[in-house]
Amino acid sequence: MMISPLSISENINNYSRGQSFKSSALLSDKIIVASALKKPEVNSVDYIKYIYHRLKRVCNEVVEINVETDKLQNIVHSEEPRIFIMNHTVNQGKDINAAKFFNTLLYREYLYQSKADTCPRSRILTNVGLLRRSKDKGEELEWMGAVPINAGLGAKKDNGNKNAIVLKHITKGLIDGKINLFIFPEGALAALTFLPLKYKFQPGVSAIIKKVLEERECIRVTPLGFAHNNKISAVHIGDDIVFSRVDDEYYATRGNSASEYFDKKLAEFFCGREKAVITENGVPVKVNRVVPFISGILMKNMECCTKEAIRDLKNSSGEIFKL
Repeated sequence: MMISPLSISENINNYSRGQSFKSSALLSDKIIVASALKKPEVNSVDYIKYIYHRLKRVCNEVVEINVETDKLQNIVHSEEPRIFIMNHTVNQGKDINAAKFFNTLLYREYLYQSKADTCPRSRILTNVGLLRRSKDKGEELEWMGAVPINAGLGAKKDNGNKNAIVLKHITKGLIDGKINLFIFPEGALAALTFLPLKYKFQPGVSAIIKKVLEERECIRVTPLGFAHNNKISAVHIGDDIVFSRVDDEYYATRGNSASEYFDKKLAEFFCGREKAVITENGVPVKVNRVVPFISGILMKNMECCTKEAIRDLKNSSGEIFKL
C-alpha cells in the first residue's frame, strides 16, 4: 500500500491508507533530472525536489507510521525549526532507513504545502567514518544534509574540538530557524545494546538546547520512535516537547505524558499542566546544572515513543505506507 494525498486544495493535505500514489507536476522527475546536471541551490525549491526524489528511490521499506494523527502536518505548518531525536534498535541499518523515510515524507509534505523555498533544511549528525566510506568521501551526502561528527568509541583527543565547531554551526542554524536537526542521542553507545537507555543517552543534544535558548524564545523537540520486524518497520511520531527559558528559569511542556508508556513520576511532576519549571527538589534548576535535567526529560519521552512504535508494529493492520 502507498501513501497518497486526498486533497491539495486550500493547502489541506489529508492522508488515507490503501491509496495508490499518483505523481504530479509538482514532483515531476523531469525537473529533478534537469536539476541533477547542476546541483540546485540549497535554498531553492529544486533542492527539496532533488532530495525528495533521490531519497524516495532508496526508501523501499514498507513502514507503519501514525501520519493520520496530523502530527506530520502540524510540524510542517508550524514553520519552526526543531530537533528530531531518534532511538537506535539492534538493527541500526533499519534505523537509518526509517530516518530517511521520515525525512523524505517531511520534504514531500513541505512541497505539497508550497513551503519548500522557506522550510528548514534537514541536517542529520552522521559518524564521519560512515561518510568517508563512499566514493566521493561523503561530499554529496553532506550537500544533502549529512553533518560529519566523530562519534566513535575510540575517538582521538582532538575530535572534541572538531565536534565543538560542528555543533556551533548546528546551533546557529537552529537559532536562525534555517535547519531541522536529526540526531540519535545514543551515538556510538548504541552498540552497547545490553545497557538501558538512561546510560547511553548522551548530553550533546541537551547542550545544544541550552545554547539555543540563550537566543531563541523556545525550541521544539519531536521524538521519533523506531521499531522493526522481519517484514516492516514502524515510525511513531511523538508529541513535541517545547523547552523555553525566562530569565534563569527553564520550562518544559508535558510532551508525551498522556501515553500509558510515559514515566509515571515525570507525569506526576507535570500534574496535568501544559508546562512546568524544571526543578530539583522543588527548586528551579540553575543554568549550569540544567543539561542533565533536559536529558532526563528527553530520554523519558524517547523511551515512551519507542514503546509506542513497538506497539504500533505489533498492532499493524497491514495497511502500511510506502513512498
